[in-house]
Amino acid sequence: MRSAAPYLFLAAAVFAVYANVYRNTFINDDLRLIVHNGFLLEWSRLPDMLTHIIEAGAGSEGFFYRPLQMLVYFFLYQLFGASTVAFHLLNLSLHAVNAGLMYRLGCRLGLKSGACFAAALLWAVHPLHTEAVTYMASTADPLFSFFCLLGLLVLLPDFTQRKIWTASLLFVLALGAKESAVVFPALATITLFLVSKEHLRFSTYLRTWPLWLLAAVYVAVELMYRHKAGSIVMYDHMDALYFEAYEHNPLNRVLTALATLPVYFGLIVWPHDLHLERVFAIFTGIGSWQVMAGIVMAAGAMLQILWGQARRGLVLSWGLLWFAVAHAPNTGILIPINALVCDHWMYLPTVGLFLGVASCFESLKPKPAPAIMAGLVVLAALPLGAKTYFQNRAWHDPVTYYENILASGEDSVRAYANLSKNYWARGDFERAIKYQRMAIAYYRGVSVSKLPFRHFNLGLMYLGARPEGEGGTVTVEELKRVLPLSDRVPEAIMEMEKAHELDPDFYWTNKFLAVIYEYQQDKKKASFYNALAEKHVKDQ
Repeated sequence: MRSAAPYLFLAAAVFAVYANVYRNTFINDDLRLIVHNGFLLEWSRLPDMLTHIIEAGAGSEGFFYRPLQMLVYFFLYQLFGASTVAFHLLNLSLHAVNAGLMYRLGCRLGLKSGACFAAALLWAVHPLHTEAVTYMASTADPLFSFFCLLGLLVLLPDFTQRKIWTASLLFVLALGAKESAVVFPALATITLFLVSKEHLRFSTYLRTWPLWLLAAVYVAVELMYRHKAGSIVMYDHMDALYFEAYEHNPLNRVLTALATLPVYFGLIVWPHDLHLERVFAIFTGIGSWQVMAGIVMAAGAMLQILWGQARRGLVLSWGLLWFAVAHAPNTGILIPINALVCDHWMYLPTVGLFLGVASCFESLKPKPAPAIMAGLVVLAALPLGAKTYFQNRAWHDPVTYYENILASGEDSVRAYANLSKNYWARGDFERAIKYQRMAIAYYRGVSVSKLPFRHFNLGLMYLGARPEGEGGTVTVEELKRVLPLSDRVPEAIMEMEKAHELDPDFYWTNKFLAVIYEYQQDKKKASFYNALAEKHVKDQ
């Protein structure tokens, strides 16, 4: 029981701080990967699951080939259906197991058990990881991290050739969970550097060649697929500036990656404004404080890695190297990425970082009393755990999800549009109108082509028409029902007239304006818009 106690305590801590997630609904990518994923419905779709990207089951396009994640979803769906409890339990269980593996990894590296437990506890309850745990579609992060940590434990302490072949199988499984697992050979190499007595001999690392060969083959296949697909990135704010200043400019990608370091440092020290869909600037020079701070942080880490070769500083150097290696795929330096800052990207990088920092504190001279150290850890864990518990609420439903994005200071058109859509579906027309106006104001500056549909929907919101079905469409019958009940018909007409001016051929604008003018007994305008609608049908 004494040997099992740390693992049980870590698991209990995880399930305690995430105790309020089970009623959180499916949102955002959960819908594509789970709810509307046709591959999960029947056994005959298993071959499709293994040969297509993860979004294909919902008819979407993308680049992510994660068959292991889909297999896990498939078996869970077959057992429990689209159960939020089951899918939340999957992520929580993986996170609890990973906390135990992290503790075990530190002990196998020769670190003090108290420091390992403190690092694992703070990592387990840290709110920065809510995006990877609470968000059901983020299973890939705890899943690939599980196989990476397990692979390192298999290799330790002697990295025999037989163990390397076993770890290679776990490496393949990790790659099937997420592309970021490609860093596993580098993690194994720096871990071998830490534990080997002959870490300065190049021949020490030759035994890891199977891992590096697998990584090289995987990267080659991945790049060929993306090249064939026509682009290597997808970005929410695609424009000429992005392609010129970021995708096709490696120097700017380096500067932007450096600028993200102070952001991540702040989120680790005290996580605030945690949210998905962060908008982050592309940096083109070193004059900004973010880039300068990133340069200072990177330089300080490099000095520690080069200087900290004494036993006292070696583990911290290893932790910094771990962070750099595990975070490398998400920097965008080698391959441009589809977002510049994401909370869930810190899931695996912080494992080694926390262990390295905890070991550094444990080696302080004079060493504080164990009771004082334990008290400090508890004082840190309690507010972090409380923050995690409350952060889970941001993922409760689409409204809380997008409200949290706006509350975090983002000017997100997706948040405006989706909040309007969800409030409209709930019948909260005033809030729906508010956010629809904000979406229109945003699109007016960046994408005029989006405006006709927005003005059209705003007109329906003024009328109090309720959308029906999963697609959220308003029928002609619903329009006729609400017209006698609405006192905002002039405002609705004004918005629909704007939609017509921007796109005279939009069928539904013309059709609904004809219905509205028929209700007002304006036969001339009703006939005009009816003729436009009928012309559109004939042209089609």
